[in-house]
Amino acid sequence: MGHQNLIYLNERFVPEAEARVSVFDRGFLYGDGVFETLRAYGGRIFRLNEHMRRLEQSASLIGLRLPQADQLADVCRQLIERNGAEDAMLRMSVTRGPAVGGIGIARAGEPTIVAFVRPPMPLPSDAYTRGVSARIVAVRRNSSQALDARIKSMNFLNSILARAEAETAGAYEAILLNHSGHIAEASTANVFFATEKRLITPSADSDILPGITRAAVLDMAEAMGMPCEERGIKPSELSELRECFLTSSGVELLPVTEIDGGAVGAGAPGPVYERLHQAYRELVRRE
Repeated sequence: MGHQNLIYLNERFVPEAEARVSVFDRGFLYGDGVFETLRAYGGRIFRLNEHMRRLEQSASLIGLRLPQADQLADVCRQLIERNGAEDAMLRMSVTRGPAVGGIGIARAGEPTIVAFVRPPMPLPSDAYTRGVSARIVAVRRNSSQALDARIKSMNFLNSILARAEAETAGAYEAILLNHSGHIAEASTANVFFATEKRLITPSADSDILPGITRAAVLDMAEAMGMPCEERGIKPSELSELRECFLTSSGVELLPVTEIDGGAVGAGAPGPVYERLHQAYRELVRRE
């Protein structure tokens, strides 16, 4: 991916330097839009159709008209191809387009659609072998009554403030609680815990965004005969849990070996994590 990166912008592929969105765009003015982040391996995008379906769902939940999912999927494939991208992240963002007087949507015009590729997420070099640290932050996850948790919205302040709080405390990632005090998710990832033989993850009604990677992990655990509970999890339970890891398209499965300054389990990536991450990489190869 050289300096001539092409960006998809409203039906055209343009050089990065020419990719411009109006200052009156509702995405810029109001955060009025939705997005997806996808991962390509060897020039092929993992679970592309699931991501496009979720983008469609996010858009329909905010009353935003989108081209057909298969057209958008085709844009993603072309973007990877035209940039000669092998291992890459791809982000597709859709806003409600230029503002026409006030925040009402009755007169909204055509959406703005932007997609670009970038290298995979930079992680600490020993992130997968030693794990990362997390902190349970004071910033709470937006209630799904305030903004439907299934919407992958551009309104990212919640996550930004949570991550900033974690970083200020010297941790890599933030874990947010929901308004009832149960664990919801990390700033940009879902979170799993494990006992010796059982996986536990916050349930869909814990104000989480149910991730594509999260769903893949649940399927793999089931295929391995590993029991998995989706339920509300209180922070007070953490001391009894042996393992913790995060899931997202960007990080795949990332072990968390320290929470709030204390070791999780043995303080190293555990056997449940190791089995599942290996299985995930096999799944990626197969698909």
